[in-house]
Amino acid sequence: MVQDLIPTLHCLHHSAAFRVLWALEELKALNAWTGSGGAEESIPARKIAHPRSRRADKRDEPLPVFQLQPGVLTEAQLILHFLSDEYGNGVWEPESKENERRDTFFQAFATMTLSPWLDMIVTLESLLMALPFGLSGLMRLIIGPLISIFKGGLPVFFDLLETSLTDEKPWFSGAKFGLADFNMSFSIDAASQRGYIDPKKYPKLTEWSSKIRSREGYITAVKECGGYDLKTYGMK
Repeated sequence: MVQDLIPTLHCLHHSAAFRVLWALEELKALNAWTGSGGAEESIPARKIAHPRSRRADKRDEPLPVFQLQPGVLTEAQLILHFLSDEYGNGVWEPESKENERRDTFFQAFATMTLSPWLDMIVTLESLLMALPFGLSGLMRLIIGPLISIFKGGLPVFFDLLETSLTDEKPWFSGAKFGLADFNMSFSIDAASQRGYIDPKKYPKLTEWSSKIRSREGYITAVKECGGYDLKTYGMK
């Protein structure tokens, strides 16, 4: 059976768009990718490019998701919802109303609270890294205190995440892995790679991060995109 929609992913390397590539690999690993007729099929080929956009090849009718241009999807969080709704067969859907509310909260927390806070720290630190030695030393005196202020706010976020993980709810989506875990991964990956998270202080969060990175889809996605460096973002 011919599938009527072949997604093509365009994304920046070492970016939050990795979540979408990972989601595609998860669908492949779970044999959850289905064609228009419902028959299970292999996941179609993806294309990784540098343009700051993610798109699905056009078909006659607009895609059934939030968008401005027919056939073109942007924003990783919305793309993840599209993949879940159209191809997920319920594998990422919460199993209860309680878990559904939790999943919705942590999706929003990851993308609207934690990620912007970390982005500020990473932007300032990357600026120092990109400057010549003499100039970076001068700039460190100026923006170093600001970096310290933002880093000082991270424990509030990490404490919330740590206490939210339990034996009954080991995922941010609740009892089972879901969209909140995809959305949380980019920020926690960045914080882990950059040494912002103390494993001894946050053992549950560290364990969650390890489980994420050991998933077959995640490992394959890292290989697919040629690496996932959130410490230097490829600026070595």
